Amino acid sequence: MDFSKITDWFTKGKIIFVTIAGVITFSITIYNQFKSNKTTEISGVVSASKDTIIPVDAIVKISSPLSGQTETDSKGRFKFKFSNLQSDTFLIIVQNKRTNFVAKQNEYVSAGDGRKDILVLLNSDYSNSRSIRDTVTNTSYRKKPNIGNFLQQLGIKRRH
Repeated sequence: MDFSKITDWFTKGKIIFVTIAGVITFSITIYNQFKSNKTTEISGVVSASKDTIIPVDAIVKISSPLSGQTETDSKGRFKFKFSNLQSDTFLIIVQNKRTNFVAKQNEYVSAGDGRKDILVLLNSDYSNSRSIRDTVTNTSYRKKPNIGNFLQQLGIKRRH
């Protein structure tokens, strides 16, 4: 067996090239293994007034496509932290713990910058807010439909 052909193939240039390629591949693998995940912060204030901040004791939920829940502190502030967040629009749902009044609003978050300036108005007297009253309290006041009258309006006679 003639080893001269094999040793001629492994010239100094090829060995250096293979060594450099191996070091680069190993370095990229190590970097990807230990790189830190970027954390994006979403925070703001829940207030009962638009002019001055009046803190509200509330439960704050984020959904669609994010998912999370927290409560406001004594100053009405809330904070979420997400890892590897993509830029997107999300739905924020706030429920007053004392009155069960619920308000919803859409917010946009940039993955790079996050969002730290969200203001949620949680005031049941605020006419422009898109809000939903607690359905449990409202259902007890609804009048039940009269099926007999409905059928008569359609021209269907009732059997006795």
